[in-house]
Amino acid sequence: MKGIKTGRQHEFLSDFHISSFEMFEEREICYWIDREHWGKGIATDALKQFLSLVTISPLYVRAAKDNIGSRLVLEKCGFAITGEDSGFANARDMEIEEFIFTLR
Repeated sequence: MKGIKTGRQHEFLSDFHISSFEMFEEREICYWIDREHWGKGIATDALKQFLSLVTISPLYVRAAKDNIGSRLVLEKCGFAITGEDSGFANARDMEIEEFIFTLR
């Protein structure tokens, strides 16, 4: 699902997709919101819309421990922290500490 369009031609505010990790039989949501649009409720609204279309359960999301905005979005959409891990963040070009969120 390619996110929310603005009135400007070819401008996307977000990107959502589900990645299937068959090895672990888990479905993980990955999403991105343009920094210019953080704090406006767009991510929460987009994720709620996305979840209304998806019937797969459970769903997993990873969020950087220091990304409070993303953590709040996930909690507002019914996800709960179920674990911790570390992973490589392409946007930061480094290994980061993450929370694992689950929606059942």
